[in-house]
Amino acid sequence: MATAPLEGDGMGKRETGEEVVRRVGREALHFLTVAGFSGPSDVDGGLAYLGHGLKITVCHHLWIHEVGVSAFVESTAEPLPERHWLQVERLYAECGLGPPNHLPGTAANARLTEVRVRAFASALRDLLPFLLVSDRDALMHRASAR
Repeated sequence: MATAPLEGDGMGKRETGEEVVRRVGREALHFLTVAGFSGPSDVDGGLAYLGHGLKITVCHHLWIHEVGVSAFVESTAEPLPERHWLQVERLYAECGLGPPNHLPGTAANARLTEVRVRAFASALRDLLPFLLVSDRDALMHRASAR
């Protein structure tokens, strides 16, 4: 996955989006390790956490002419009918926590990338109680059909 260099503070080497996701994500997503997830492990563009039959990934991406940050939840126990993973925005909306566009992914510079990673961390913290219950597969199937 290609990552474009992002604006820095004008001093020294610019941090790539992937580096920002990894640096900020390790701190902002630490609550996942406290909740019993293993990780973070480095993946293409960002970080992943595994546990409770789930894989949670936050990554930086370059798609067409848009640079952004995305967060995904994947069931490792049971594949979903439509996709292998779900965007956090879909799960957030399905749980009644807010509209999907509450978590925009565009991140054209290092500061916006940091803001997006922290927004996804906050959303995942809110989603965690919904993801750690026995009927979460039903939630994930509903969200995948959305």
